[in-house]
Amino acid sequence: MRRLSKVQMKELFDESGAGIANSKDNPMVLEKVAMFGYTRDGLIAAETDYTTAESLYLQKAPKVGLKLSLSIQVRKKIDDVYELYILYVNMLRRDLREDTGLLHELLLLGERDHTVIGKIKDAKAFYKNCLDHPKFLPIVAKVGLTTEMLQLQMSKIAEVENDKNYRAILVKEAEKTTEDRNKVVLKLYNWWMNYKAALIYVFKDDPQQLEAFKIKGYSIGYVPRKSSGDEEETPEPPAPAESTPAPATQVQKKQKGANNKGT
Repeated sequence: MRRLSKVQMKELFDESGAGIANSKDNPMVLEKVAMFGYTRDGLIAAETDYTTAESLYLQKAPKVGLKLSLSIQVRKKIDDVYELYILYVNMLRRDLREDTGLLHELLLLGERDHTVIGKIKDAKAFYKNCLDHPKFLPIVAKVGLTTEMLQLQMSKIAEVENDKNYRAILVKEAEKTTEDRNKVVLKLYNWWMNYKAALIYVFKDDPQQLEAFKIKGYSIGYVPRKSSGDEEETPEPPAPAESTPAPATQVQKKQKGANNKGT
């Protein structure tokens, strides 16, 4: 099933809301769109879909807000863990720069993974490696990484991982609302795209009326740019044919020959 982005949904609600409101009780508009089979009853039915879609969109907002808030909190915790981890990495790399083998054993060579998941993965692997191999403890303790500090950092990582699991639960809870909303939104979207095309046609010579419907910059012959998610494609205009030089006339050929003789 096709899904609209938040920007596309907002645009859909703005346009379709204005289109329905300015049509259903306007005899002049109803008379013009009747040629495409649109009636006041049909517009009222579309208004019901609009209300349902908007209601489901707003219903999901608190869950989305909670998920976003939690996401910010988790990201802050991840950054705090990673900032300290990178400090330890840089300190140990300087202290052990002459011992490549030990740097390799401590997992301190190579590039770090700067993705959100990678930050936790790299830090966890390093701390766990130190705890699993007692021979490393005296070495890393020189930069303040005692056993207690290693265990503390591992507990912070576990806390972050638990938070990520909680986010997954929230996402799961919101899936049903999202599925229901998408069905109604897509139904409204398909209806509005057809109705908007009809409005553009019947008011092609009345741009002010199109603006009243929040339809700006449209006219017959104008093809709006499709978003990457649109299913329909607009064929590109054919490329202009390459021009070829006209063949020289007999007079031009004779003149050219005369010029060559004169040189």
